[in-house]
Amino acid sequence: MNDDFKPNDQSFESEPAISTPNTDSNKTSTNPNVRVWAEPQRKKKLSFSKILILGITCSVVTGSFIGLGYSVASNFFQTTTSVSAKETIKTKPTTIQNISISSSNSPITNIYENVGPSVVSIINKFTVEDFFMREIEQEGQGSGVIFNKSDNSVLIVTNNHVVEGSEDLTIHLSTGENLPGTVIGTDAKTDLAVVKMLKKDMPDELYESIKVSTFGNSDTLKIGEPAIAIGTPVSYENTVTSGIISGLNRKLRLSGRDLTLIQTDAAINPGNSGGALVNIAGEVIGINTVKVADTKIEGIGFAIPINAAKPIIDELVLKGSIERPYLGITGYDVTESLSETYGLPVGILVYDVLKNSPAELSGLQSKDVIIEFDGQKFPTMEQLKEIIQTHKINDSIEFTIVRNGTERLTLSTKLKSN
Repeated sequence: MNDDFKPNDQSFESEPAISTPNTDSNKTSTNPNVRVWAEPQRKKKLSFSKILILGITCSVVTGSFIGLGYSVASNFFQTTTSVSAKETIKTKPTTIQNISISSSNSPITNIYENVGPSVVSIINKFTVEDFFMREIEQEGQGSGVIFNKSDNSVLIVTNNHVVEGSEDLTIHLSTGENLPGTVIGTDAKTDLAVVKMLKKDMPDELYESIKVSTFGNSDTLKIGEPAIAIGTPVSYENTVTSGIISGLNRKLRLSGRDLTLIQTDAAINPGNSGGALVNIAGEVIGINTVKVADTKIEGIGFAIPINAAKPIIDELVLKGSIERPYLGITGYDVTESLSETYGLPVGILVYDVLKNSPAELSGLQSKDVIIEFDGQKFPTMEQLKEIIQTHKINDSIEFTIVRNGTERLTLSTKLKSN
């Protein structure tokens, strides 16, 4: 055995081979190599009632802690949210102010305030004959636009069909006054007319308050730009509708007249005729004239371009009517099929020649066939009218005819006013 091994050395603790429990709890072993084990005390069993009370107590305590935790968390999140909201308001106060929009700043509102007072209602009283040839008084209503104010009168442009056949005209202003009106000029071809109110028929204050519209430039219009219609549809005075320019240079044939019009989807209804079509700058760009009436169609209205209306308006003010060059014939188109059937040359078969007309002065006769007109070969009646409208009064026109089926003649004349 190694002499260095010292079982009693205090620096080395070893398990005794046998541990003898001390049966006397009040005694302490004196042997340092013997560990004394204390006998564990026996736990007493709890009764059912005590277990029940203990469970209830734990539940109450646990619930209190949970409630306390929820309250603390709730207060924490509310405080955080409140602080975040306050910080947002403090850091971005201008955001809320910038998104506020005042209705008084609406472009359409401003346009109506500026242009609306220059749009009037026109009540036209006229008589017609019924089936039994009795005269019946009728009343029509349309709109008009004030475009001029002079020292003695106020001038209004409207549609010809609004004042056609008038015997008594009443002008109803946007301010509510009714004044007598007088037609000073009409043009059925362009469906335009000019009406005037006399200054002497109104108080000075009313005359001074009357606003005059501003004409724009319809030649610069673009499809898709805003359009505002102002008028009196179905007796609803000073009605404003908005839309866009839907089309330009629309060809339309109305009551035997050919018109080139602006198309818009701004609502134009009966009574709107003669009212203003306005651009976003508050300028009158057209005179409302017609709506396509069909249950299958909605949002198709038309207006006379103001650039086309200006010279007509000016001439109506000066002369009361429009002087246009004319030839003075009625005729029929001879198509290729009719030419083969009747043995006539293709062109225009002259049916009648008006007395003292340029046609009669040229020597043109009934049953002649015009085969060339001002350089246009084999013209139609529609083409002949268009060619004449490109000329002025007293312009010379040359044309070629076939007479009696074989004779070919060249005639010329000077165009006169109708």
